[in-house]
Amino acid sequence: MLEALQQELSALERFVALLQQEQDALVAGNVDALLALSQDKLGKAEQLNALGKQRVTRLQQAGYSGDSAGMSAWLDDKPAIQQQTWERLLELAREAQRLNQTNGKLIQTHLQHNQQALNTLLGAANQAGTYGADGQARAAMPGTSRTIGKV
Repeated sequence: MLEALQQELSALERFVALLQQEQDALVAGNVDALLALSQDKLGKAEQLNALGKQRVTRLQQAGYSGDSAGMSAWLDDKPAIQQQTWERLLELAREAQRLNQTNGKLIQTHLQHNQQALNTLLGAANQAGTYGADGQARAAMPGTSRTIGKV
């Protein structure tokens, strides 16, 4: 089981590094990097899920519950290296959760800014003037619903 824990820890370390790269790209506004990272992130998340399921299955096969209490009970008589590996895995899982929440907030902020910019552009487009039959610019009149080409 130590090998499986170390494999899960290694996968989680790569996932945390990817979340940090995602955060860097969000802060920099690097959309191209975000697109490339999203596929990698999905693959690593799927790998972590599979490794977690394997760990739960192994615990259950050994007669323990598949939750943290079962893991703690299993670790009771194991060498310190296994306990340390598990504690590091839990620490990294908390770090991944924190990074993911921060990245979600950054994404939300970017979406809000984009929506504000879009609203500004749409407002400016609605205020744009039209041209009269004489070819002269005419300001759009607030409250009118006439469109270009309608009399």
